[in-house]
Amino acid sequence: MSALADVQRALNLIRQITSEERAAVRLEVLRLMASAIADEARDIEQSAAPKQKQRRAVRSVPMPKSPNAPKFPQVAPKQPKQQQQQQPNTQPIQRIKPIASK
Repeated sequence: MSALADVQRALNLIRQITSEERAAVRLEVLRLMASAIADEARDIEQSAAPKQKQRRAVRSVPMPKSPNAPKFPQVAPKQPKQQQQQQPNTQPIQRIKPIASK
């Protein structure tokens, strides 16, 4: 028997067993099958892909400093102004007396 026929029998057996189960069990079986399929596809892609040569890291060479290059003064980095947070007035508001009627 070929591998394809064996796989078809296994799938039919899975379908037969899960048809009598709850939906949650059937969904879990489908997740397991999808995971197995994804693993197999990943293995096939890795074996079929041509292997790339690893490149060596290129060292950067420092640029020589010219004696005629302009020199810029070093300025301390500006720090953002801290906004003064106003504290809410927690004092009770005094009642205003109503205007007496004339």
